[in-house]
Amino acid sequence: MKFLITRSEPHASQLASRLKSMGIESIHTEAMSIEPIPLSGESRSHLMNLDLFDYVVVVSANAANILADHIDRLWPQLPVDIEWVAIGKATAHKLSDEIAELPSYCIHTPDGVDSEALLSLPIFKQSLDGKKVLLVKGEGGRNLIQQTLTEQGVSVTELPLYRRAPAYHNAKIAQDFYQDGLDFIQIASGDGFLSLLALLNHNATQKMRIDRNARWIVPSERVAQLLISHGINESAVLVSNGASNDALIETLSSESV
Repeated sequence: MKFLITRSEPHASQLASRLKSMGIESIHTEAMSIEPIPLSGESRSHLMNLDLFDYVVVVSANAANILADHIDRLWPQLPVDIEWVAIGKATAHKLSDEIAELPSYCIHTPDGVDSEALLSLPIFKQSLDGKKVLLVKGEGGRNLIQQTLTEQGVSVTELPLYRRAPAYHNAKIAQDFYQDGLDFIQIASGDGFLSLLALLNHNATQKMRIDRNARWIVPSERVAQLLISHGINESAVLVSNGASNDALIETLSSESV
């Protein structure tokens, strides 16, 4: 049995170790590279005025990591009276690990890892009219958060700190793995899936066909629908409860592999 891991390190190696303990052979190639965006004057101003926001919402571990670096340079002491919100436990842990004054118990974290889960948090069910939110994210995406909070009377400021791009340096590796045949393919996000498709067809003499034998493990129904729209059979898509390794292993175990 062959399992393709497309996520980044260190999560990829951790997942490979757990799969090995289950007797599953895995191979790894990152589908996406993360490129920090240089701070514009506007972005720097948002960070310098961090204390003016009521909420800071951080949508990923990558965003948390880059944000922590900027805060370390710009804020000798973390401003108080801010509600910190993180999508996913990995994001919350990265914030608390990198920002000494921000213990994990001070970070609101939903059970799920999508925008809907975040918006269902109790702090977003109260009156928010006139509140200010800094939405720390990658370039593009998470439009539902901004739209929903804006409709509730919140002033939402987006702070994109990185962009995702296909890891074209891994294209040949991905193509070789794919042609050899795979049983399972792990996908962490919609962008991750589109990046993998870009790698498979990068400089290829002919368009790579979707592997009809592989099962795809994805973190949400939204990502599942993206795969299906690209010709992958619905029965071949397994939806886990989020993108964490724990959720993936749970889904895999339920398939009695």
